[in-house]
Amino acid sequence: MEQLHSAVLSICLLSICTAVCTLFCPESSLTKQVRFLISLLFIIGLAVPLTNLEFPESLIQIQEQNSQETALAVTKKSAEQALLFLLSEEQIHCSDLQVDVHIDGNQRIMISDVSVVCDDYQNACRVLREALGEETELHVTEILE
Repeated sequence: MEQLHSAVLSICLLSICTAVCTLFCPESSLTKQVRFLISLLFIIGLAVPLTNLEFPESLIQIQEQNSQETALAVTKKSAEQALLFLLSEEQIHCSDLQVDVHIDGNQRIMISDVSVVCDDYQNACRVLREALGEETELHVTEILE
């Protein structure tokens, strides 16, 4: 019964949209294209409620996911560069530095984990703790020469 209700509601809304489109449609060149588009929307509007088709994620959700992934990648790269700069200012040489970032429940980007291979364990830990705070997990490995 709910499917029939959705189909009738879709028909009503599409009929209103059709009327509005035909009022504003120029009479000459675009009439056939507009009628085809309206017919196509009308068929889709009937088919979706009656067949219970589920469409994939909306474009907005896909764009939001892509923007979050991009923000995480940019943040990760920027954090790695900033930490390498801080360590190099203290004359600490690093051969490998990796930062793990994530988005928490409040939509905040957080640095959760830092792994670094360097030549001065004590100073590297001190510099990273000062920069990142206590909540970030550190994995510091010292290069033995």
